Amino acid sequence: MQTVMSDIMSYGKIYLIACLMACLAVSGCQKTEIGQEEGTADMKLVLTMDGAPAILSTKAEDANALPYEGLRTLRIIVTKGSVSGGDLRIIYNDKIPDIGTAAGTPVLDHGTVTVPDIPVGSATVYCIGNEESLGITYDNNTILAELEGNTKLIFVDDPENRHFPKDYAGIEDHGLPISSWATQVEVSQGMKEVDINLERAVVKFNITVENATGSSLTIDSFSFGPFSGDRFYMFPTYQLDIPEIPKYEEFSFSPSLSAESMKDSEPYVFYIYPTYAYQGDGDSPFTIAMSAAVDGKTIDYEARRFTTKNSFRRNTQVNIRARITSTTNVTLDFNVSDWDTYTVNVPDFN
Repeated sequence: MQTVMSDIMSYGKIYLIACLMACLAVSGCQKTEIGQEEGTADMKLVLTMDGAPAILSTKAEDANALPYEGLRTLRIIVTKGSVSGGDLRIIYNDKIPDIGTAAGTPVLDHGTVTVPDIPVGSATVYCIGNEESLGITYDNNTILAELEGNTKLIFVDDPENRHFPKDYAGIEDHGLPISSWATQVEVSQGMKEVDINLERAVVKFNITVENATGSSLTIDSFSFGPFSGDRFYMFPTYQLDIPEIPKYEEFSFSPSLSAESMKDSEPYVFYIYPTYAYQGDGDSPFTIAMSAAVDGKTIDYEARRFTTKNSFRRNTQVNIRARITSTTNVTLDFNVSDWDTYTVNVPDFN
């Protein structure tokens, strides 16, 4: 009987040891699988603008934009965590300064760029083009400070040194602000490409003057109502996403724009931040006034409303056609279109 019991206990010990070894083996496999999910992965971004691959260029390579309206520089920022969670941190922040191949800098090639060694897991990708157009450098400290206030990253212009409104000649050096973002990007080995559609963060205005007076005509100035704001969201979350309580101001330009008798002038182009200046109270601020010289005599054309709209979102353009038929009469035609459906030829400002 003792022999039988001894055998049973021996078999029991052997079975228990075998079970423990099996558990350890399973545990070891699970740990290995978890370990495979840790580490980093390369992330490939596919960037588009106006329905075409986004490339760094100041030349007229984009048929949908004027030469100064393209990408000059591009900053790519990747963050992990969140403001609400208190664990927001920057994983990657690098700037492509130009189309060259600076050492250690990723090069934007036909709209694609690879961001290396990003920790696996959920991430947010921010793209900011032509930050110089706003006079700001989005380094780590600036980004963290701005995102702490609002994850859509609000930009408020300097009241003493406004960057916009600005006409086409004024953007020659630094271009226009361009941006977009991608949230909840799951970073992993063999991950899919991340598609990001870049948009210009401003509204474009085209003004063409038709001279129907039968005399020579020169536009000395355009004056506009208070619909140019001082702020915008770099990363809006819906179509007309504009910060509350912007400061809307009147503005003007002096184009010295000529139009021969019975012909059109060259289009005059300028840019403002997205605007929601009219919310139904009082008179609409969307007005235009002109001062012109007709046969050498200065004529002031009073302000007229050019639209019944109350707002304009970013990356759209407003086309205004003013027909001057006499020294007192102006008729206005107006429409809004996507940036990529209207082509204008602007004379060389160099």
